[in-house]
Amino acid sequence: MEKVISTENENSRILRSALESAAYFLAGVIVSRGVIFSTLAPFGCSFVAASPRKRLFFSTLGVSLGYIMLKPRDAFRYVAVAVGIALIRWLADDLKPISNTLFYAPAAAFLPVFASGIVLTFVSTSTLSDFSVVALEALMSAGAAYFLSRSVFLINTGRRLATFSQSELACLAISGCAVLLAAGSIQIEGISLGRIIAVLAVLICARYGSVAGGAVSGASAGAVFGLSSSSFALICGSYGFGGLIAGLFAPTGKLGACLGFVISSATLVLASGEGSLALPLFVESVIASTVFMLLPGEIERYVTPIFLPKGSARGEQSLRNSVVMRLDFASNALKNVEGCVNSVSRQLKKLYAPDIDRVYDATAEDVCSNCGLRVFCWERQKNATREDFERLTAGLRSQGFITEHDIENLFSKKCCRAVEIADRINSNYRDYIGGMEAARRVSEVRSLVAGQFSGLSEILADLAGEIESYKSYDPDSSARVIEYLHSKALTPVECACMLDRNGRMTVEIQLTGRSRVRREELCRDISSLCGRCFDTPLVTEVGTQKRIALSEVPVYDIEVGVFQHVYKNSKLCGDCVNCFTNGFGDFIALISDGMGTGGRAAVDSNMTVSILTKLLKAGLSEDSAIRVVNSALMVKSEDESLATVDLLRVNLFSGKCRISKAGAPFTIIKKNGHIIKKTAASLPIGILGDISCAEEKVKLSGGDVVVMISDGAVTSDEKWLEKLIRDYSGSGADLAKAVVNEAIKHRNDGHDDDITAVAVKLIEN
Repeated sequence: MEKVISTENENSRILRSALESAAYFLAGVIVSRGVIFSTLAPFGCSFVAASPRKRLFFSTLGVSLGYIMLKPRDAFRYVAVAVGIALIRWLADDLKPISNTLFYAPAAAFLPVFASGIVLTFVSTSTLSDFSVVALEALMSAGAAYFLSRSVFLINTGRRLATFSQSELACLAISGCAVLLAAGSIQIEGISLGRIIAVLAVLICARYGSVAGGAVSGASAGAVFGLSSSSFALICGSYGFGGLIAGLFAPTGKLGACLGFVISSATLVLASGEGSLALPLFVESVIASTVFMLLPGEIERYVTPIFLPKGSARGEQSLRNSVVMRLDFASNALKNVEGCVNSVSRQLKKLYAPDIDRVYDATAEDVCSNCGLRVFCWERQKNATREDFERLTAGLRSQGFITEHDIENLFSKKCCRAVEIADRINSNYRDYIGGMEAARRVSEVRSLVAGQFSGLSEILADLAGEIESYKSYDPDSSARVIEYLHSKALTPVECACMLDRNGRMTVEIQLTGRSRVRREELCRDISSLCGRCFDTPLVTEVGTQKRIALSEVPVYDIEVGVFQHVYKNSKLCGDCVNCFTNGFGDFIALISDGMGTGGRAAVDSNMTVSILTKLLKAGLSEDSAIRVVNSALMVKSEDESLATVDLLRVNLFSGKCRISKAGAPFTIIKKNGHIIKKTAASLPIGILGDISCAEEKVKLSGGDVVVMISDGAVTSDEKWLEKLIRDYSGSGADLAKAVVNEAIKHRNDGHDDDITAVAVKLIEN
């Protein structure tokens, strides 16, 4: 099996390498066809200087072919220069201190181009103007090599365009201009493929980048074609003006942007008197506009983030770092407070803890201090007297009091104040018992308070980690969403559009008031405003406040089934279950089993699930949320309250699964057809002040199934359950029902119980 997988991976690697080599070969053919000033074509040499070493042969081959196709008679010089650059690269790439610098690719392109130009200039007895042309060509080659090398590096990182900085986007844009210039030479009846692509790019930038995007892209594209030949100088103004008008009409939609560009650019060309260019430019604009109208709406989510301002990134990063630092500091301070409370508590307990010896000491001080035999009992026979009192301890602990007869029977010598001593010891012992009870209650309260400090510390640490996980914020998208909410008669308190390290956006909105929120409409409109595809929003209400969280559509979807059997078919079930998404791309399933059955168990389990649901939806981690619920159960009433917790969290983007348990039974996972049993020893919540849940982690993929059960489904033999899950191929709902029904059949202790099963199946979106 491993050999088959290894062979498949090897074949896939070979195919991918072949496709990359073909791409570099084709790119070399295209880029080498770019011409400036009607005669110079240095960009193919730049591409050879910028290509990765392992693709150098294919790049050089493609560039050489492109030069031969472009200038069959004059291709010798450029082909020779390209081969020379490839040889320099082949020899010098191993010198890492040189090849790793930013100026390596520009220098590798500049020197051969300049040297060959100088040689040909002197051979043909060139003038000074020819020398300046040679120098300009070499500089253009070096500059193009720099931008192409940076673009090749950025493309190989696999990052999304939305995550690139302005300088990185500029590198990609300049490299794209070189490709456009090369594609401009591909013509059919005067209609240029390069200019069609340029107009299409201007329309996209105008539609999704507004006036600035249209004007800048139009002027840039026009300038590129203006450099290729003096006869195309008019295109610079035509594209620039057309892009500006298209940006102005962009809010009306695609059609408005297209009409604005076509009409304005055609008007400018006709007004210039260049009639020979009017028809080709018009036809190219119409073709590009038609392609633009046919582009899918999904392109918006990829293009819109490119034009979002990034100028405030440094200040935003500093603010984020400051918030994270302060939250971490507060978290550590609360941990220190907890440590101080516990330390002082231990010291005070040593000093002031109730002690049975103090009962006898207080009695001796009250009764014996005025007795005439004190010198004999407490000075001459002190140890014997102390032993006499200690013999009373067993009777005190067993019956709670003593009598004068106990003193007469247990004391080794006769005491003349037996009645008084018995009364005083009984009184002091009652105080001692009261002190012990008070110390126990104080200890419980102190433990709860210390636990609360610990819980608050973890909550702050969770918030710090969550804020730190976001790479940047998008104020423009937030402003658009707020304006939209106002238009829908909703009252936003705050809106934050955040990008994580993978470029995925999360939108968090806080509303006030009792206005109704239409989830499907909200999801559709905010997706359009932000240029992304969001999943159904999570809406959480607390009083008149609403929190709305949207995350992008994840890689996986969930099919979930829940089924329950209630103890003796009563109205109240001691098990409580809930399944939901938290708005951050996580699916969460919860099962809690209260102590016993009936109403008392139902109260504990429902309280546990209710609080956990609210805290997890608010973004808290499993550990922090369980600590809070543990404290709530302990202070709920004087009676003992405990409940189990079985918590499943699945990240729908990565498939990573975390199983957290507090007293819950095992969980069974069906992964790639194999059964995995996850068991974690832990105590239920509500018993100890300081609780920690056990956890297991596993990576899921499409088709994998997770089955969670409550204690009632556990029998002496679980083989039937593993076989049922392994062989089952139906829906999640049917599987959960089958698990519960089979659990009832396999109970052999004659005892009925609440039974709950949750079946979760991961499905690829």
